[in-house]
Amino acid sequence: MAKNYLIGIDIGSFFLKGVLFEIEEDGSIVPISLSKLPVDGIINGEIQDMESLRRSIETLIEKLNQESPKKIKNPEIIVGYSTNSLNITEEHFTVEFSKRTEIREEELRNIKKSIIKKYTDEGKIILDSNFVKFHIDEKKVKNPVSFFAEKSLTTTLNIVWVDENSFSLLINVLKDIVYTSEIPIYDSTLSNSYIITTPNDRNVGITVIDFGYNSCRIIIFKDGIPKLFYTFPYGIKYVLKDISNILKVSEREAHRLLEEEGACSRETKTMKKVNFQLLTGSGYSYVPLSLLNKIIFARVREIISRLNGELSKIGYERTFEVGALQGGIVLTGGGSKIKNIETTVKELMGENFRKSSIVSFDSFKNIPEELAKDPEFQTVFGLIERYRIDLLEENLYEKNKETRSESSKRNKSSKKTTSTLKTFFKKITGGEEEDAL
Repeated sequence: MAKNYLIGIDIGSFFLKGVLFEIEEDGSIVPISLSKLPVDGIINGEIQDMESLRRSIETLIEKLNQESPKKIKNPEIIVGYSTNSLNITEEHFTVEFSKRTEIREEELRNIKKSIIKKYTDEGKIILDSNFVKFHIDEKKVKNPVSFFAEKSLTTTLNIVWVDENSFSLLINVLKDIVYTSEIPIYDSTLSNSYIITTPNDRNVGITVIDFGYNSCRIIIFKDGIPKLFYTFPYGIKYVLKDISNILKVSEREAHRLLEEEGACSRETKTMKKVNFQLLTGSGYSYVPLSLLNKIIFARVREIISRLNGELSKIGYERTFEVGALQGGIVLTGGGSKIKNIETTVKELMGENFRKSSIVSFDSFKNIPEELAKDPEFQTVFGLIERYRIDLLEENLYEKNKETRSESSKRNKSSKKTTSTLKTFFKKITGGEEEDAL
């Protein structure tokens, strides 16, 4: 049986990160090459040059294919992009019955499909949906499946959504790269949040802080679902600006100094000197490492302190500090790679803190430890996992739809439009479609 391949791409404000995956015969998803490139066309977190961004993505895909030990043809491409407009709402939906009816999984899937259609008609894209409450004949139950309803089933769903315009520019960028009618696009921070936290983390309550280039994006989970989203408009670029302005270097050189040399530390005893390239490109100079560290420390501490203050004003569930949630804080994003940043975070937000690492390995195999702990590539794995789950749900819906259909013509049409999905589904879920239930 032919192999299937996936390319996951996370589009950040500073870098493009990509991983090429192979889907093995048993359904395991295995990374076989990865790459990171500077991104062009995105300024201050917004797409401002679609052609430049398109060329950047094409270059990344080409590089992933070149570095692959195998020849790849027509891989499926999944894309992640962070918006600043995630919305979280509760949606209530009631189904009324004229006679005593047993509730089945099919009923819940149909409810989700109806809500997705409603949001689509309103110009909204649902990124995440979870049932949180059920009432059968006005009596609360934990899971309605196999119960009998005399009059009604009322459900409450937690919905994470964005306006359809949030991805419209990106869709235009990708339309000449991805030759399919539907491009799998997900929110990067939301997708990453699921793969770096456990179900227990999300149940007891946990705060995910994505310290990105342009901003910090926060998602708070409780009772297993996203409860709060918040964007704090300060990120790594302000640290880079300070380094650039004080040392008179380019942003690229400032990033190199931040990543390779500096640390978030107020320590002044370090005697080492660090060389850097002058902005003019005409030569090199040097800076005491202690001064570089102080520049980084001052700005990072200010960002974390102000972020903590803003979140304290929100006061989620009477905690008034995000670290007070039982699951604590998970720090991810490029900013989490700043050396010694954990000391400042713990000082300002509490000891219940950890740096991100992939904790959901069920679908993946052969992930090197250093890759699992790299916050810049973790998001790509999160995107692939969200896509896999969506394929599973879509397959269940299509299978149920075909079972109900009595028209051979309709069956033929349905199979034709979903044949590619089903072929890939057999690979990514590790079996035939009939085994999915």
